[in-house]
Amino acid sequence: MTTGDGRTARWVLLLMKPAGVYAREPYPTMATVDGTREEAVQRFGEFVRLYRPIHPSHPVRLRRFRTDDGWMVIGDGLSGSIFAYHFLITELEWDSGTISY
Repeated sequence: MTTGDGRTARWVLLLMKPAGVYAREPYPTMATVDGTREEAVQRFGEFVRLYRPIHPSHPVRLRRFRTDDGWMVIGDGLSGSIFAYHFLITELEWDSGTISY
């Protein structure tokens, strides 16, 4: 899968959650797009805009930041706690195949 020159690639939006928030799955796949990076950024951006984290459970403030590799959503809770969710735009370069247990 190649990109950089407008060719199609598989793009994956991964979520890095705060420590302790469903720690069993530290980088869940949130969405995938087959297309250019620009198409992926546009579609993932809409996903991130609509995302509402489960923590803090009583948010008093939510902020979204654009980063070089995706977005950060930071939630300030009623108790003063802060939860940062980092959305990473990644390009799938190689996959060994399906997982079988």
